[in-house]
Amino acid sequence: MKNIALVSLLYLLISCQTNNLAVDYDQSFNFNNVKTYNYYNDNNLKVNQIDSANFIRNLDQALYSKGLVKDINNPDILIAVQVYNQAENRTSNIASIGLGGGSRWFGLGTSVGIPIRKKVMNYSFQIDFDDAITKKLIWTGQTVNTISYNATSEAKNSFYTSNIQSLLKKYPPQMNSKKSKSKKSNYYN
Repeated sequence: MKNIALVSLLYLLISCQTNNLAVDYDQSFNFNNVKTYNYYNDNNLKVNQIDSANFIRNLDQALYSKGLVKDINNPDILIAVQVYNQAENRTSNIASIGLGGGSRWFGLGTSVGIPIRKKVMNYSFQIDFDDAITKKLIWTGQTVNTISYNATSEAKNSFYTSNIQSLLKKYPPQMNSKKSKSKKSNYYN
């Protein structure tokens, strides 16, 4: 059983690559007042129903860990979610076979690269927080990441969790409360 868990963890680490992350927010919005949320009805999850449910469940758990509670009737923010995936065949020449020989003054060698094909799923995640009253965008996060095409349900669940956590790592934004120091008007001041 330990071997299966170790292989699964290794598989997950190898299949998940470094993700590209972008976060932006409205600097004039007071995020300290945000305690409740709800989702828009028309979220765009271009994945199957099982993956959609798993993604939303993981997002709910991550938001709860941030101190937010789902409130259908009176939310502080409305959340728009977009999830896209696309299959891709990747080819690499990692394995190679070489043959060489030589003498004191002369050498000869050859190498042949063996193409290794791997099918992966590219995922794009975007989460937007809108002020529930004004419907104005106040926070947005986007990430792109890859997982093996034939990943298990557990690996996908872990994949969703890690991507959501990386997105929400920067929520709520740390507002600069330090006032900027006055700049010197010239060299001698």
